[in-house]
Amino acid sequence: MKALILAGGKGTRLWPLSRENYPKQFVGFMNGESLFQLTLKRLLACFDSRDIYTISSKEYKFHLINQIEIIKGVDRRVKRIIKENIILEPSPKSTAPAVMLAIKSLGSHCKDDDILFVFPSDHIIEPLGAFRKALERAQGLATRDYLVIFGVKPSKLHPGYGYVVAGNAIGPGFKIHTFVEKPSPRKLKSLVKQKAYWNAGIFAFKKKVFLEELEKFSPAIFKFYGRSFEELKRSFSHIPEDSIDYAIMQKTHRGVLLEFPLRWSDLGSWESVWEYHSQGKNNFSVGEAEFLETQGSFSYSQDKLITLLGLKDILVVENSDSILVTRKGFSDKVKNLTHCLKKKNMPHVIDSRTVYRPWGYYTILQEGRKYKVKEIGIYPKKYISLQKHTYRSEHWNVVEGTAQVTLQDKTRVVCKNESIFVPKGVRHKVYNPGSRMVVIIEVQIGNYLKEDDIKRYTSYDKEETCYGRDIGKSGR
Repeated sequence: MKALILAGGKGTRLWPLSRENYPKQFVGFMNGESLFQLTLKRLLACFDSRDIYTISSKEYKFHLINQIEIIKGVDRRVKRIIKENIILEPSPKSTAPAVMLAIKSLGSHCKDDDILFVFPSDHIIEPLGAFRKALERAQGLATRDYLVIFGVKPSKLHPGYGYVVAGNAIGPGFKIHTFVEKPSPRKLKSLVKQKAYWNAGIFAFKKKVFLEELEKFSPAIFKFYGRSFEELKRSFSHIPEDSIDYAIMQKTHRGVLLEFPLRWSDLGSWESVWEYHSQGKNNFSVGEAEFLETQGSFSYSQDKLITLLGLKDILVVENSDSILVTRKGFSDKVKNLTHCLKKKNMPHVIDSRTVYRPWGYYTILQEGRKYKVKEIGIYPKKYISLQKHTYRSEHWNVVEGTAQVTLQDKTRVVCKNESIFVPKGVRHKVYNPGSRMVVIIEVQIGNYLKEDDIKRYTSYDKEETCYGRDIGKSGR
């Protein structure tokens, strides 16, 4: 068995926490761990690490590497294997071309009769024991040349979800009767009378069965499979964009629905986040909040107190630079809202005040006309490249960890509660030699404080190890 994790989605319906440059699968939703990290840990309990592959956009290369590096409770050898098994899409083309690319990438490491499981990277699935048993049942069906899709028995009928209607029983599963994508209210009423399941977007099939059905029902996609891996990558932008659902599952006669009898959420909207956390409570908050004369409402905050007074069925989400306020039933339309913001060239869709880089992150804490205050985090064994600034000086105070700082040609160690001054025009770089995050509070002072006031020099540091299939040298 092999596990393919799809980790290239944008997660626009979870704005403002999810941004284009740092989508929801990488956000620390659950006790500081991201959905992608939770997915990895869940699969490591069921698959050999050598059989777990992550498929994502090349834009998220360093997010993937860093998320794997800082995942808790996983051996360093295992982390290295998982990083080596990253497969990067040259351009986003939805799930059917992504899986085809992964199969091509695996080459002789994936035999025709090997069972492939396909998992989104942004789901919550509990408990682990029930998950493992469901995979075993799916493996049995896939061995019989069925294409298996997992369905979850709905706790309620929701117009924002896709549904799979079950037909006659086949072993532990059901023949697929039909798919219903985001049904109208009228269609939802008819689903009540049918055996309809939420489409969990998780699949299991033999390699050869997937390719046979792809060739049969989506030849415009499959024709690219005959090319070499390098040729496939070069021509990837010309492949038609389509999901596994539309390209194969809604057309094949070999499709089987298997019930997922466990707690599942795709956290696809703020309302689903609300439902997952609240479990039926009248008001619920993630973060600090107070509700007064308020009913059926939810708040999500990272560092601010949210107060709701005299409201009903309201959802509030706070981020460092944006606040979303919406009524219950409208959270599926946040995607439309972000589309409007993007058309107006609002930067809030792309990045928040926290911006992630290959070496770590920075958060803008305060800005004035001639000063800017940042929190800078540097991952273990990573460095900010050798550079200088023309228009600003910088004052650094290390608040966590130990930094190795180079000014001009002199290097010194700066420990917690120590500071250092970087004059404008002086070449400098920072390295984190430790095993935990280095955190620096930086105060910039100058007449021009934008990010393009920077001149980078070719680093004389040793090259860092690069990971994944089709990953170039690590830039800093």
